[in-house]
Amino acid sequence: MTLHVQQTAPDFNIHDVFNNNISLSKFKGKKVYLAFMRFVGCPVCNLRLHKLLNHAPTFKQKNIEVVIIYESSAENVRIYLNDETYPFSFVADPENKLYNSYGVQKSFGKLLMSLFKGMLAKVKAGEKLFKKKPELDGKVTRMEAEFLINKNGKLVIAHYASFLGDNVAIEKILNE
Repeated sequence: MTLHVQQTAPDFNIHDVFNNNISLSKFKGKKVYLAFMRFVGCPVCNLRLHKLLNHAPTFKQKNIEVVIIYESSAENVRIYLNDETYPFSFVADPENKLYNSYGVQKSFGKLLMSLFKGMLAKVKAGEKLFKKKPELDGKVTRMEAEFLINKNGKLVIAHYASFLGDNVAIEKILNE
């Protein structure tokens, strides 16, 4: 089941990797950008996170809450974050509760397609950005997905990756 623009985003009530409560209803009145990554050891996801971090001041200025979701364990996400502070919330979802409620897919075919869509260059670039590479603790076939939720809880972007590294342009997220 995939979600579509103008649908009400599925609500959630979870804890981030630092045990802070996060719920969609808590963000009412703000835009929320949910980025479903694969696992913290994924170099393509590491590259994407660094690109998002480069725009962190603009996300804050535009009052957009950023929540990054990984299949990894909370402990592995904390190792990846390396005791640094970040302007985003990080959620570990190894049981795939959020992945399932947002219809985030696994696909061997899409993973193979990634080879023809620049995946190796993205892997190389993302590998260089790791401070300390965490253990691989997610499904290799997991694909990324991104959702932008407006102030009223409706989806204004619902993007399911067609290949690894198929991301929404950050400018589109910021200006939607």
